[in-house]
Amino acid sequence: MQQVWVLLEPLAEVSGLADEVTWAIDVRTGGAALLLTLLLAHDQKVFYISGHMVNRAAGGYRGEGKTDARDAAVIADQARMRRDLAPLRADEELITELRMLVARRQDLIADRTRAINRLRDQLLGLCPALERVLELTYKGPLILLSGFQTPAAIREMGTRPAHLVAA
Repeated sequence: MQQVWVLLEPLAEVSGLADEVTWAIDVRTGGAALLLTLLLAHDQKVFYISGHMVNRAAGGYRGEGKTDARDAAVIADQARMRRDLAPLRADEELITELRMLVARRQDLIADRTRAINRLRDQLLGLCPALERVLELTYKGPLILLSGFQTPAAIREMGTRPAHLVAA
C-alpha cells in the first residue's frame, strides 16, 4: 500500500501545475497497469500511443539511438499534437461496450440465419432441386436469386457468366 502513495505524490504534484493535465503512455500492461489504474481512478485523461506509432514518429526527430528520454519526448509531442487519439477508459466501460457489440453481432447473425431459413423455405416450395444445390450462405446464389426470382428466369439465363448478363 505504501507503493501506491509513492505514485500518488507525483500525480498530485503534476495535477497542481495546470488546470488540465494529459497523460500519455506507450505501455498498458505489466507495471504500467498500476499507474493506469491510479490515473483512471483519479479521473485523469490518459492516452495510449502504441510502440509502432512512437517508432514511426521518432524517425522525424534528430539524434541517433533509442533512449528513454527521447521516447518520452516523442510520446509527449504525439499526445500534444495528435487530435485522433482516443483517451483510455476504465475497464468496466470497455467491457460494457464489448458486451454490447458482441450482443449486436449475435443479433445480426441470428437475423441472417432466420432470413436464410425463410429463403430456403420459399425456395423449397418453388423449386426443391434449386434449394438442394444452392448454398445460400454465400453471396453469389443470393445475387442470382435477387436478379432472377423464378426457375424459368434462371433457366432463361442459361450458363453464361453472371457478369455478362444484362440485368
